[in-house]
Amino acid sequence: MQSLPCFSYEIKKTNNMKKQFFLLLLGLTILTTNARSQCQAYFTFYQDSTYLYMYDQSHNNDSSAINVLSWNWTLSGMGLNYTYSTQNPSELISNLPAGIYILCLEITTATSCSNTHCDSVVIGNTPISNCHASFMASHVGNVFTFTDQSTTTGGESIVAWNWTFQDGNPSSSTLQNPVVTFPTPNTTYALSLTITTNMGCSDSVLGYIYFYDSLPCINYVDANVYNVTVPGGNDGAIDLTVYGGTPPYNFYWNNGATTEDIYGLPSGIYTATVVSDDSMCSPYTITANVLEPYDSSNVVVDTLYTSMLDSCLNFVPDSFFISSISTQGNVVTVYWVFTGAGQTAVISIDYTFSTYGTQLVVLSINCDSAKAMSTYMSFIYIHPSVGINETIPVLNVYPNPAGHQINLPDGEFYTRLRLIGMDGSILLDLNNAEGKIDVSSIPEGIYIILGENSSGVISGRLNIVR
Repeated sequence: MQSLPCFSYEIKKTNNMKKQFFLLLLGLTILTTNARSQCQAYFTFYQDSTYLYMYDQSHNNDSSAINVLSWNWTLSGMGLNYTYSTQNPSELISNLPAGIYILCLEITTATSCSNTHCDSVVIGNTPISNCHASFMASHVGNVFTFTDQSTTTGGESIVAWNWTFQDGNPSSSTLQNPVVTFPTPNTTYALSLTITTNMGCSDSVLGYIYFYDSLPCINYVDANVYNVTVPGGNDGAIDLTVYGGTPPYNFYWNNGATTEDIYGLPSGIYTATVVSDDSMCSPYTITANVLEPYDSSNVVVDTLYTSMLDSCLNFVPDSFFISSISTQGNVVTVYWVFTGAGQTAVISIDYTFSTYGTQLVVLSINCDSAKAMSTYMSFIYIHPSVGINETIPVLNVYPNPAGHQINLPDGEFYTRLRLIGMDGSILLDLNNAEGKIDVSSIPEGIYIILGENSSGVISGRLNIVR
């Protein structure tokens, strides 16, 4: 999140009476968090042979009563600069050589609203047009609201406004008060306003607008942490969001990664140093902790049960673990792996969950012939983001469904690859598997394919159809 940029604009005036002068106005409008300030500075002026009189006409845009605490006037031109702090000041004409001056009024109200209005003042015999083009601007980010401040004399009325905006969207407008979006900060854009009255008077104001990010350095970095889903897993992730600063950003993680977000993580403490493109800004460092599902700081939100599984594993398991999980809607599929006596069985069980976070999952298996029941429990972590769930390691083969041959993804190598039936029987057990695998001797059916390599054990499903 970034604070509002500041801006300035430069104006060059021309009209049909050959009047030409050059003005530089910095911060012509004081910005608030709204596109339009609550208070509006405004004034009128009048001159006779002795004095230039300045009259405060400031008001609130919502028509409520205004309570101005301070008035700061500046009158600049012809090498002179006068300041005043009263509400309605005046200046001797004898102190003002003939020429064009810029008169500005900045007000501050009791509600801490500040706003500035500027206009040109002609002293002496300089020709004055019956129409005078002028505008004010305010913005939120790169979206600018231009407010026409043009005036006429002699009963004339303005009938046409023609705006142009360099690289703006829109690039031109005939509205009196257009709203325009400019592409990027730290860039100068040209703009112009030409007004025409019902009596044929025309006047133009040519300007250059420049706005910049007032938070060039990183203000805050948010880390969205996704814990590993199963004990000993490596599917944790950290998703960073950078607020403020000047892109592009560079990321330096303590595990050697240089991307903004990192995936495929085991549990542990990760530190990132974020550097913005502005060399004057200090780096921002953030630390995030990826947890195991059973870590004490990972509060268990629910216990998930399923119906008792009436099955025999055909062996007595001496160990078990959860290899992976997958979610669809409010159903999580848990892949339980049992090993013992040189055999392996993979059982997939569906659980219904109602909230995200760490869950204790329970599986009860009853082998009816032995009249024995065993209950197994472990932890899983269900991510609230489907996008992160998609990064859970899955052993994908193709084609799937397959007929007589499957292919492992290019570059993947497994020290051991097993194809396991839903009854726990091992139909294929290969060492150092890669590339093409012959499954022509395997009957039709749905199988669990289990691969082991240096990263651990991952599993997938294979459907054989002929």
